[in-house]
Amino acid sequence: MEKSKRYDSHFKRQVVLEVLSGEITKEEARRRYNIAGKSTVLKWMRIMAGLRASSSGTDPIPILRTMGSKGKKVSIDYLELEKLQAEIKRLEAALEHSQLKGRAYQIMVEIARERYNIDLEKKPGAKQSKDSKKSSLK
Repeated sequence: MEKSKRYDSHFKRQVVLEVLSGEITKEEARRRYNIAGKSTVLKWMRIMAGLRASSSGTDPIPILRTMGSKGKKVSIDYLELEKLQAEIKRLEAALEHSQLKGRAYQIMVEIARERYNIDLEKKPGAKQSKDSKKSSLK
C-alpha cells in the first residue's frame, strides 16, 4: 500500500489555478503532476472556495470564478487558512472551558444553597442594603 503524499500550499494553488484557467482539466492535472486520488484536486478547489473538502455535490468552480471576477484573489493562502482553522479550534476549546467553568460555578451555588442554606444568586430587582452603601462610601 502506497503512503499518501503531502503537497505544499504553493503547489496546490498552482494546480488549482491551472484548472480554473482552463489550461488543463482536473484529470489532466492529476496525471501530469502524478497526484494520487481521483478527487484530490477537487478537494483542493473546494477548500480554496471556502467549502468543506467533503462537500459532495457542490461544484467549487463557479464560486472560485466569482471570487476572481470581483477583483479578489482566486488563490487563498493555505497557510492563512490553516492559521484561521487553528484559531477556530482554539476558540472552540476556550468556549468549552468557559462553559465548564460556568457549570462548575452553578454547581457551587447549588451546593451552598442545599448544604449551608446560603443563597448566592442575585435576585432580580434586589436593592443594596443600607450598611453596604455606608461601607462603600468610606
